Amino acid sequence: MERVFRFIAEHAWLVLGVHAAILLGVLFAIVDPAAPGLRLRIETAVEKILPTEGPTRDRYKQFRETFGDDELLVVGVKTDDLFTRANLERIATLTERFSKAPGVRQVVSLSTAPDLRSVEGQVQVRNVLDELPETPEQLQALRERVLGNPLLVGTLVSPDARIAAFLIYPQEMSEAEFLERGIDAGIERIAHEIAPDAEILIAGTPPLKAETSRILRRDLFRFVPLNYAIMLLVGFIAFRSMRGTVLPLAAVGIAQLWTLAVMVLMDRSLNLITFIVPALVIAVGFAYAVHVVSEHEEVSRHGRRAKDAVVEALSHVAVPVFLAGLTTAAGFVSLCVSRLPAIQEFGIFCVVGTLAALLTALTLVPAVLTVLPDPVLAERTTLADTRFDRFITRLAETMVARRRLVLAVAAAVALVAAFGVTRIHVSTSFVTNLDKDHPLRRSIEAFDRELGGSTTLHVVMESETKGAFKDPAALRELRDVQEWLDQQPEVSSTASVADYVMLVNRALHQGDEASRAIPDSRSLLGQILFFFWHERLSSFIDSDLSASDILVRVPAAPSDITNRLLDRIEARLAELPAGLQAYVTGDTPVIVRTIDDITLGQALSLATASILIYAILALYFRSAWVAVIAILPNALPVLIYFGVLGLSGVTLNIITSLIACIVLGIAVDDTIHFMVRFREQAAVLQDEKKAAVEALRIVSRPVASTNIALAAGFLALAVSGLRHMVEFAVLASVMLLLGWLIDMTFTPALCVGAGVTKKAER
Repeated sequence: MERVFRFIAEHAWLVLGVHAAILLGVLFAIVDPAAPGLRLRIETAVEKILPTEGPTRDRYKQFRETFGDDELLVVGVKTDDLFTRANLERIATLTERFSKAPGVRQVVSLSTAPDLRSVEGQVQVRNVLDELPETPEQLQALRERVLGNPLLVGTLVSPDARIAAFLIYPQEMSEAEFLERGIDAGIERIAHEIAPDAEILIAGTPPLKAETSRILRRDLFRFVPLNYAIMLLVGFIAFRSMRGTVLPLAAVGIAQLWTLAVMVLMDRSLNLITFIVPALVIAVGFAYAVHVVSEHEEVSRHGRRAKDAVVEALSHVAVPVFLAGLTTAAGFVSLCVSRLPAIQEFGIFCVVGTLAALLTALTLVPAVLTVLPDPVLAERTTLADTRFDRFITRLAETMVARRRLVLAVAAAVALVAAFGVTRIHVSTSFVTNLDKDHPLRRSIEAFDRELGGSTTLHVVMESETKGAFKDPAALRELRDVQEWLDQQPEVSSTASVADYVMLVNRALHQGDEASRAIPDSRSLLGQILFFFWHERLSSFIDSDLSASDILVRVPAAPSDITNRLLDRIEARLAELPAGLQAYVTGDTPVIVRTIDDITLGQALSLATASILIYAILALYFRSAWVAVIAILPNALPVLIYFGVLGLSGVTLNIITSLIACIVLGIAVDDTIHFMVRFREQAAVLQDEKKAAVEALRIVSRPVASTNIALAAGFLALAVSGLRHMVEFAVLASVMLLLGWLIDMTFTPALCVGAGVTKKAER
């Protein structure tokens, strides 16, 4: 390896020239001079993180082909009383304006909903607001008809007749296009324009996804500058020199550009998951560069100059830095086993960023150090430095002297954490991910409170026989399932073709409430579905009457609550008689089923990371036992992390599930640096206790600065407007600092007397 180090020192300008050429190519890949602008796309749409295939997606696709797109934007207009002439006119005007708004395909409201009327003894089906009532008596009659119609109450009008809802179906477009065109913002502007004195509520999955994307885009342009500022501050405090401050930042900046260029060349974009990559590359790469600069200063302090100082510094740190980078990359490689394309991409680009940072730290940084003037280090040793060294020495001596107590405390902490693991709560919520005071969250919560639910599920019942739902028995099965759904505590309301048939049947029997039921006659049922058809029914039953949909409204809830409801629904559907099959689907079930399955699947990624890191350590140390000793201090913070989740009530979600692999891959770096130095010092001093103290003293300063930088870098993500990202930032920072604390206390105590040096001798 020394020949490589000597080549870098002897041909520093060549190394710098190669880096400059690569950088030019990278910049050309990222920046489009013809536009001008960045070639890198930012696509923070939720659809970008979901699988494109699988049983759940296939069913949803089948549903949409049969009944149409169920993604809708819901607008609520809240007044004191909807059933006034002025408010009814306003509903009609809003319906017309919404229908003509750019990007809108269909609008369903009281203005377009079916209304059963008895005209001269005959039942007619019209739209509710085809004719606006003129007299108080007509207004009262309309109120009674609307509030007595289960297809309308809880869907288009609140039970207290104060909120009118508009179901707005956007045209077929991607989430990215919905966001770029500002469809939700345009709809909200129209609502405020037509009803300036009313309270306007906005809900639905599309605006929630769009707002999440807007927040993430805004956050992205905060994270990176803040990360650089934090690293700049940490570097200045640690080195108090320009080279110690600027050089590591330049190295990670170049590594970051390499990573973004690879994204462009692979035709990938920054999404809900991968947008963390740039900040992570800065944090990880800074650590590698700091170790090289720190060791160079240490060697220079002992009289080495220029090329010799670079060669000697690399001979001390290159192997542990390379090994640390390799194990960190292994932690990220493990994420590639995920079923989620976005997490796979996250793992790939983190590996690219880690290796790029490793390469710049071991080639670019030494080359720059070679061509720079020798550092002036006479004033480097201060009273604070002396005190720090003394503190580390006392700490190491105490940990080694009381190693049994340290190990016992670690074992007790591990047991408590293991108990906490049993209480982990897996859940994701897009609504509570927003700040409590966010207007959209308040609006959705108001919908849930006053209109019953802003989220929809669909229970689809089907038969292979055409015209199956002209059979009263099949429609009664549908009605039985609907009544069962109405009894579930999470369900606010349901609607189906059965409701409509029952209303028509009652009207045909002169309003006899006993006739509000599924007719016994197949012939009569067929006539109702034929002669009293309304276009709104196409969203409840298909054209050949072989599939029918029950619309289920539920309040927005965390995914675990929704999943429990879905489990019960699927169990109930399994009881259907032969000839009928059913499934539950919709945008919300697809998201919560997929995300929670993937979150739990991160356990596989963690196991893969552990195996890969263990294999790398075993190969390097040439001992399975030493690899076990090396991985134990890093398994402990991971166990504590999951224990903290279980005991604190913080949910394991799609973002926080990434932390374990990240912490495992990064925390092992400190252990490697200590163990390499420990084995070196043990060979020189022939005393494990003294070797542990000296090894900790040597690595403590760069390890301290890199861990503080890493923790601060991750903590920068806490400026996010999303709760899950704030949790990620705080937990990742705390766990990295915890890993550092464990390596300063538990690792020295564990290594002494564990046969680590004896295994090395063999």
